[in-house]
Amino acid sequence: MTSPGRTPVIVEAPENTPARRGLLLSAAGLLALASGTALSTGVTRVVQAAPDVLPEWVRFGSALIVTLWLAGLIMARTTAHSQRQRIPRLLGFGLSSLFFLYTTAPASTTLAQHLGNAVYGCTLAWLAVEVCRAHGVRLRHGFPLADGGQRRRTWMVTSLSYLICAIWSFLFTHTVAGLRAVGINEALIVGLDQRSAIGVASVVDGVLAFTATVAIEDVVIVAAAVTLLSAARRPAWQIYAVVCLVEIALHAYMGAVALAIAFYAGGRVWLYRRFGGVVPLVIGHLVLNLLVLVNWAAPASLSKLLSAIVAAASVYGASRLWSRQGGEKT
Repeated sequence: MTSPGRTPVIVEAPENTPARRGLLLSAAGLLALASGTALSTGVTRVVQAAPDVLPEWVRFGSALIVTLWLAGLIMARTTAHSQRQRIPRLLGFGLSSLFFLYTTAPASTTLAQHLGNAVYGCTLAWLAVEVCRAHGVRLRHGFPLADGGQRRRTWMVTSLSYLICAIWSFLFTHTVAGLRAVGINEALIVGLDQRSAIGVASVVDGVLAFTATVAIEDVVIVAAAVTLLSAARRPAWQIYAVVCLVEIALHAYMGAVALAIAFYAGGRVWLYRRFGGVVPLVIGHLVLNLLVLVNWAAPASLSKLLSAIVAAASVYGASRLWSRQGGEKT
C-alpha cells in the first residue's frame, strides 16, 4: 500500500533492455488501439478524399488485434495452471472471440453501435490490465476501504478526480461559447453539440457511450499508459506529453477546442502518478458523465441542483485532501 501523497513505486526496467523496449511497444500499441477509430472518423469528416469506410476498416483491424493479443496473453497465463484455474481463462478466450464477432458486425441501430463501442472499450481495458500484468507492473485500484481513515482518503481522492473533470467541462463549455460569440464556429469547432456529435439519442445510448469513454480514457490511456511508460523509465514530461497528445487526438472531432482537453489529461496523469489509483479516476469521470445525462434528460432545475451538491461535496473532499498533504508538491 502506498503512503498518502507519495508517487506510487513502479518497478522500472533497466536502461536499453528488451524489457524496456517491450514496455514502450505495449504502451504504443494500447494507445493506438484506443485512438485509432476516433482518429479515422475525424479524418473522414475533415478530408473529403478519405473513404467513408475507413473507420469501419480501422475498427475491424483494431478489434482483430485486441482479440488476438488478449487471447495470446490469456493462453500464456493458463499453461502453468491447473485445470480448475485454466477453465475461467479459457472462457475469457471465448469471450474475447465473441467480442470480435460482435464489435465488427455492421450495427443495424444506433443502440447496437453504442453497445459495440462499450464492449470494445471494456475489452480493451481488460487487455490493458493483462498487458500490465504480463510486464509485472499491475495497475493499482487505489480504492482502499479497510478502515475509516482509508475510506476518507479514498473519498478525497475521488473528489479531486471529479473536480478535474468538472473544471475541464467548464473550460470546454465556455471556450465553445466564446468562439461562437466572436463568430468563429465552423472553422474551429464542429457544428454539432457534443450529444449530436457522439450520436446519443437516449439515456441508454448515453450510458453505453460513456462506459466506452471511461474504460478507454481512464483505464487504457491514463492508468495503463502511465504505468507502462513509468516502468520504461520515461521522464515525467514525456508521459504527460504522450497522454495529452493522445487525448487531444481522440477528441479532434471537436475542432480546436479539443486543445482544452490538455488540462483534463494532464490533471488526471498527475492524479494517477501521485495517488496511484485507477478506480477514483473511473468514478470521478462516471459521476460527471451521469450529471451530463441528467442535464440532457431531466429538467434544468434538477440538473443544476444535483451538480451543485456534487460540486460542493467534491470541493470539500478535495480541500481536506490538500490540507492533509500540507501543500506538498510532486
